[in-house]
This record gives sequence, C-alpha cells and structure tokens, in this order.
Amino acid sequence: MKNKRFIFLLLFIIRSVWIFACMNSLVLSEGNFRIVVSDGELPPIKLAVATLQRDFKSVMGFRPSIVSVPTDREAGSIELIIVNESTVNPNVDKSELRSLDGFESHRLYADASTKRIYLTGKDMRGAIYAIYTFSEKFLDVPPLWFFSSWRPQKKEQIEIPCNLDYFYKSPQVRYRAWFPNDTELFTPWRQRTLQNNEVWLETMLRLKLNTVEMEQTVTYPDYKLAESVSLLHKYGLILSSTHHTACNNNLVTWKEYWCKVRGITPPKLLLSDEKSLREFWQYSIETVCRCGQENLWTIAFRGIGDQPYWAAFEDAPVGEKERAEVINRMLRIQLDMIKERTGNPNPFVRVTFYDELSDLLAKGYLRPPVGDNILWTFVAARRDHYPNDDIVSFDTATRVKLGYYMNFQFTSTGAHLAAAEGPWKMEFNFRYVNSRRSLALSVVNAGNLREFVMELSANASMMWDMVTYDTDEFLYDFCVRYFGKKHAKEVMQLYRDYYHAYWEQKSAEFPGLECQFIFHDLRYARVFKQISEHFEHFSPNPLKEIIRERVSGRSFRIEGSNQVDSLLSGMERTFGRFDKVAQRCAELMPRLPEQYRCFFHDNLSAPCHYMAALSHSLYHFLRAYKYTEKRTEHLDLSIEYLETAQEALYSTQHDIFTDWYAGDKSHGKFNIPAKLTLLHNLRDRYGEK
Repeated sequence: MKNKRFIFLLLFIIRSVWIFACMNSLVLSEGNFRIVVSDGELPPIKLAVATLQRDFKSVMGFRPSIVSVPTDREAGSIELIIVNESTVNPNVDKSELRSLDGFESHRLYADASTKRIYLTGKDMRGAIYAIYTFSEKFLDVPPLWFFSSWRPQKKEQIEIPCNLDYFYKSPQVRYRAWFPNDTELFTPWRQRTLQNNEVWLETMLRLKLNTVEMEQTVTYPDYKLAESVSLLHKYGLILSSTHHTACNNNLVTWKEYWCKVRGITPPKLLLSDEKSLREFWQYSIETVCRCGQENLWTIAFRGIGDQPYWAAFEDAPVGEKERAEVINRMLRIQLDMIKERTGNPNPFVRVTFYDELSDLLAKGYLRPPVGDNILWTFVAARRDHYPNDDIVSFDTATRVKLGYYMNFQFTSTGAHLAAAEGPWKMEFNFRYVNSRRSLALSVVNAGNLREFVMELSANASMMWDMVTYDTDEFLYDFCVRYFGKKHAKEVMQLYRDYYHAYWEQKSAEFPGLECQFIFHDLRYARVFKQISEHFEHFSPNPLKEIIRERVSGRSFRIEGSNQVDSLLSGMERTFGRFDKVAQRCAELMPRLPEQYRCFFHDNLSAPCHYMAALSHSLYHFLRAYKYTEKRTEHLDLSIEYLETAQEALYSTQHDIFTDWYAGDKSHGKFNIPAKLTLLHNLRDRYGEK
C-alpha cells in the first residue's frame, strides 16, 4: 500500500513539474513550430534563416518549415518571427514590437500569449545577429562551430522561457573588421569547396563583426568590383580598404585603367598632372557607387603598391613638410569627390596612418581632413604591436573619430603559424586608443584566420561592448564554451602560460604593457635563413635588418651586445617554458570530454608543442653555428626538433582541414620544408668534413 502511495505521489510530482514547465516555456519539437520571414526580406537575412534551418537539422535532426506570413494568433503552432525594422513588412505591426536601440541593435523575446518568439533587428545586420544569437543560446551552436570541429549535442526538444527577453544595444565600435592577409594557407584551402570559401564570413556574423578589409577591388573596363566583393554583398558585410588603397583602388592599376578604359597610352605619374589623377579616382568612386556595395571609404595617397608616393612620382618634393603638403591636398580632393558623387555631405571616411604617414603625422606635418564621420585610423607599431608615437601625441581635441589597426599576424617578422600576441595585449592596445578619443573602427590583421580564432573572438567581444569587456572573463567564458566548465579554469591558465612562454628579447618600454616585445615564429625563420647564408664565418652579431627596414634595430630587437649569446640564452629559457606548458596540455588531453579534444589540440596544444620544438631546433642550430667541435651533432638535433615542430602542426590537418599546410610547402612565409632542406644541406656539408 505504501509503495502504491509513493508511486502515485511521484507521478503527481512529475506531472505537476511538466505542467509548470509547459506554462513557463514554449517547447520546440519536430512539427510544432515554423520560421516566419517576409518574402520581401533582404537576401542576407534569408541566407541567415537558411543557416538557422541547417543548425536545427544538425541539433534536432530536421529542418523547420519557412513561411512568409504569420498564422492567426489563435492558431496552435509556435512561430519564430524574423523582423528587420528597416524594411517594409506588411505582416508585422512594428508598433507592437518591443523597442530597440540604434544601428545593429537586436532583441530576442517571447510572447507566450500568441506562442511567438521574435528575433528582431534594427536593420539588416541586427536581424542577422538576432538569428545567430538564437542559434547559439538555444541550439548551442558556437560562433566557431566550423573552426572548432564542433559536434552537435542532439536534442529532441528545446525549451524557450516564456519570459525570454535578450536585448543587445548598438555596438560601441561601428566598424569591426577582419583583414585576412598573407593567406598562403587560407587561399588554396578556400578554393577546395564552396563551404571553405564562404564559411569564414558566416563566422564573422556569428561573432557580430561587420566589415572585411581588402586590397584594391575596382576592375576594368565596365565599372565592376572584384568577384570577391560579391561574397560580402551576399552575406551583408561592409567592404573597406587597406592603407594604400584610395577610393577602393591603387596606383598599381594605373596603366590598366588608361589602356582598358580610355584606350590610350598611360600618362606618366606626375603630381603636376592632377587632372589625370582626378579622372582615375573618379572612375573608382563611380564603380563603388554603381555596384551598391556598402562601403567604408578610404582616402589615401601612396605610391604603386605599398610604398610612399615619392617612390612613384618623379616630380615629388624632397622635404618632409613639402611631401606632407602634397598628401594633405590629395586627401582633401578625394574627400570632396566622394561627397559630390554620393550626395552625402558627411560620409564615413577613413584615413590610415601607416609607415611614412604615421611619421609625418607624429611630426605635425600631416593635416588630414577632420569631421564628425572622419575616422583617423592609427596603426600599431610595426614588428611589435603597441600604440605608436602618433596616437600617443594625438591631440584629443581634434574633431574626428578614431580607428585602430592591430596585427595578430605580421608579414615579415610576426606571428604566422602560431598565435603570439594574446587577448590581453589586444585589450591594452584598444583601450589605450579609446582613451584618447572614441573608437569607431577596429581592424585586426587575421592572417590565415585559423591560427588566431581565439584572439579574433576576443576582439569581436570587446568591440561590441568595451565598457563591460574583460579579457579574463572573456577567456573563462570562451573555455567554458569550447572545453567545458569542469576544466575551463585549467585551460584558461594554459592559454595564459602559453603566451607568456614566448621569449621577450627586449625589455618593455610602454608603461603598463606586458610582453611588448616578443620573438614571433617568423623571426625564428629569419634567423635560420640569415645565419645559414654565412654559416662558415661566425659572427657574434650576424643578423641584419630586413629589406626596407626604416628603423635601425627594429627587425629583431635583441638586447645585448652579442646577438648569438642572447639568442642562445633566450631559446634555452623559452623552450623550457613551452616544454612545461606542452606537457600540461598532454596531461589534460585525456581528461577532457572527447568532443572538446580536437579544438583543444588544434588551437592550444599543437601550437605549444610546435613552439617548444621550434625553440629547441633554433637553439641547436645556433650551437652548431657557434661551436664547431660538435657541429654535426647539433645540426642533427636541430633537424630532429624542426621535424617534430612540423609534425605538431601537421597533426592539426584532419577532416575539413586536410592539407591545411599545403601552401607553406610551396610559397609559405615560414616554409618549414625549405628550412629543413637548408639544415640537411648544412648537415651534409659538415658531415663530409
């Protein structure tokens, strides 16, 4: 009798809990809900809705139906209503919607009385962000699902609280950009499949970014932008241009314009021929306007490619003040032309202070245009990335908004095959710039992307809300998201120790900044190359500045009077630190749940093992260079460790990332196979003696 009473009581409790849950949530299951999006909605929003369908398929095993008109409020089916407030939608009474903020703000909320879940955005991207926020919050699809080799946790139903109301105000930073650069890995990989080619743009939107920076995109002769821009249009992203690209074009195409558009012999590049320069820029501006691509204008005056203009114009002045005056005039001309063609008296326009422009600005010679929507874009110092002199000396009373460009990857001497800068350094840089004046543009050099996805995620989070962002809090949440709560703090500490394992070859100089100067992997590559070219003749200071280095000592920034001894000491310290972190990664790996191991290996463990082995390899290479009596022994060890470093990287080539490093073999910035050949040649040479 007592057992029957107990069973009855248990069933009563279960039924009561079930009824209470149903009263307090909308339960989505197969066949009981659909997605509502207007037929007239913009294509990028429809693309995001189709992606949401795919997310449902991954998690719940089916694709919910999509309709264009909501049902009567009395109908039984649950509906996910997609609303873009900036477009006309006759099926939605926008006066009944809950309020939003400014641009790109979005909201997710439930109306239990009508069994509707609203995903609303102030504009196109706001609506897209609402869609992807729903996917992350309720389907548990992380923004880095693709790059993290995410495996969906299957669900038969999803409960949406009846009091759901997530409200996201407009981001603090209006333009939040990636610049994929030096993409010898990324470019061939993208060409393999349609998904590879486009998924990074979806990832940007899931992270709530909105801008892609590109080189020149104007083509000839029919007023069209490059094919690559069509993908930005497809996904609803903004186009911007690099520091040497004026009005989406560069003087590298000067001759092509005159031949293909005008059918005449190209005139010489002369400052005195301002008429021809104006015509060249006018075609570029007209092309952008005709294509209808959302564009953040860049005004610039540099030479052919990435060089000062005085390298291309034979009548350029010699003095710095006079050179700056020419730039001042050309920037004003371009801005006036943009205003006239667009009919907008106050367009958003950026000017980027890179290399010689940074120097001229810091000296007070460069006087770019000012205005409420003019974005003075400062660039982190070259080689090592910290606020440069121009932003330090910036007059905060200047009536402009600020932009900031920071390298996670750097072409010649920076991080490339393994992340090195870290999210703390990123936060310091952007907070410093924002302290000078309000930040409106963020650009991060993202390299081949895959190596830097954690740092890129941190930047995306900070640029949306700089007030509440904290790197430690971000990293903890990131580790919970991608590695599970149980081990999140342990993984977080491993990330911190990984970044602090890099050799700091020079003492920090910028107040409050940790790890200002670090020895990135491309610096390792240059040491291998430069010393091997003169291996027979020992010098305590064999390293030379790289080509076109403008600041003495900047290429390597090694303290001390003996480069070789400093390197040997530095490598011995750094491989010891990397070894310890790599060992802790190996010990944690089997304790992680299986679904988290792949990304942990790819994003943290493998790079740590790579840098440990690379440091050992360079150490023994330097020993072989300095000490002739055990030269072949140290060369053998250098080869062995470099092969281990290569194996660590290649172990991340799996599934969709098979052959990821194919580009490094042919024309890579590091090119490990070439460095191994170099070492083998040295070993063969000295092994015969």
